[in-house]
Amino acid sequence: MTDQDVPLPEANPPGATQAPRPRVRLLQNAISAIGFAIVVVSIALLITSGLFYVFTPSPNPYVDIVTFLVLPGVLLTGLLITPLGAVIKYLRVRGRSAGGHSWVALPRIDLNDRATRDSVLLFVVASVFLVLPVLAVSSYHAYHYTESTEFCGKVCHSVMEPEATAHAGSPHARVTCADCHIGSGASWFVKSKLSGVRQVFAVLGDTYSRPIPPAIHELRPARDTCEECHWPSKFFGSQLKEVVHYSEDEANTRRSVRMLLKTGGADPTMGRVEGIHMHMVFGGRIQYVATDPGLQQIPWVRYIDKDGKEQIFRSDGLRHDDPPPVGAVRTIDCMDCHNRGAHHFRSPQAAMDLYLNAGRIDATLPYIKHEAVKALALPYADVAQAEAGIERALRTFYEQHYPAVLTERGAAVEEAIAAVQDIYRRNFFPQMKVDWRTYPENIGHLNSPGCMRCHDGRHLNAEGVAISSNCDVCHTFLNAVEGQESTYHEDIFHHSMKTLHHENLQCVQCHSGGPLKGCRDCHASGEWLDERDKELFKPTDG
Repeated sequence: MTDQDVPLPEANPPGATQAPRPRVRLLQNAISAIGFAIVVVSIALLITSGLFYVFTPSPNPYVDIVTFLVLPGVLLTGLLITPLGAVIKYLRVRGRSAGGHSWVALPRIDLNDRATRDSVLLFVVASVFLVLPVLAVSSYHAYHYTESTEFCGKVCHSVMEPEATAHAGSPHARVTCADCHIGSGASWFVKSKLSGVRQVFAVLGDTYSRPIPPAIHELRPARDTCEECHWPSKFFGSQLKEVVHYSEDEANTRRSVRMLLKTGGADPTMGRVEGIHMHMVFGGRIQYVATDPGLQQIPWVRYIDKDGKEQIFRSDGLRHDDPPPVGAVRTIDCMDCHNRGAHHFRSPQAAMDLYLNAGRIDATLPYIKHEAVKALALPYADVAQAEAGIERALRTFYEQHYPAVLTERGAAVEEAIAAVQDIYRRNFFPQMKVDWRTYPENIGHLNSPGCMRCHDGRHLNAEGVAISSNCDVCHTFLNAVEGQESTYHEDIFHHSMKTLHHENLQCVQCHSGGPLKGCRDCHASGEWLDERDKELFKPTDG
């Protein structure tokens, strides 16, 4: 019998004997029954999923989402639906009752009654030892799971694949995404979760950016994140660094560049105030204005020393006391230089140097670097097309130009092909339009302007003095000298372009990370050449 079949009493006339009023049990309705069923089923599934999580060494991230996020939400939904059905039934019965009164069978809690006492005890036991622990444990794990690198990198796999892949091979691979992107504190936690909801809808609606924009504008100040582990005062002095390059000639000639990086520091209590880390300026600060979202165009720089003395450097031709240009104003911290510390995408040149130096590619294969760099830099629609294109390009080259190498050293060629394909998978993500050119890296000055955003010799102060662009400000090159017993000798690094009137040419203008640019790439006509140089750059068949 439904609620509609229950006869409701009419108002009795005065003096008439009142008929017994039928009682309505609020929890006896379809909605509450569905809610109760949801609660029972979700608890059973939560327990099962929890056991699966405990005994499975490498759980699937999507199973974890169901365990820690979906099922607890379903359980809470069931707990809400059950009393909601009772409320709906009460309002419906009350509206049809005479005089607006309802006859409801409310529970009578008399702990002296054994049946009532057993019912209350059962409810308390079920709540305290089953429902509440399940919700508490799942909520705890849900919080930590949403802060994990696995959640950030694997759940929205197609969106975050580039960043997750780069992070896994970075020096910060054991640092979670939340440690840098969120840090500690309730306000940033709430902000990140609200942003996450927006991102979920962007993924569901396929409206997210390709590529996703860099996060530097959304990151907390480095003092709240990076400096929790890296103490700037501790970094001082100079560090020896060796950079290995392989030429794109037939022999893939190995060339080692040894240098002292003048890390320096800005805290006089720890070391000399000099070098690269002077940018941190303890007691002072450096500010700049960037006129583009990627913070690559910097026409205005302000330096304030610890005594409050200010200098303005500009490259836009305006007076130093003119208003700053319109753009983002930032005070320099770690992230303005170390902007890709955990998400570094290697260029074809850098990746090939790494693989050749590590022995993953046989450096005796003729022209392997030149041909691999050329194959990597070609546009491909997806990874499968790239792998096929790389194999086709390298195999065709050796078939046409070095058939004996392909015949006698086929295994080395196959290993080289597989390694170059691996380079592509680690650094190229065509579905997200990401490669080494997508996010300019500000450490150094190869492949992107980096340091040269300010140290280009064009930023002048009121006296016409430029921010230095001399190489020896940040590093000293050390070259072995033949005929000497000592291994290292200080020497000035002479680049071949310095002899051709290109003192102000930035490295990135030739070293883009892909195939090296030749002189004729910029000067096709040859009219720029002096008579003494025309013979040197005479066009050839090569």
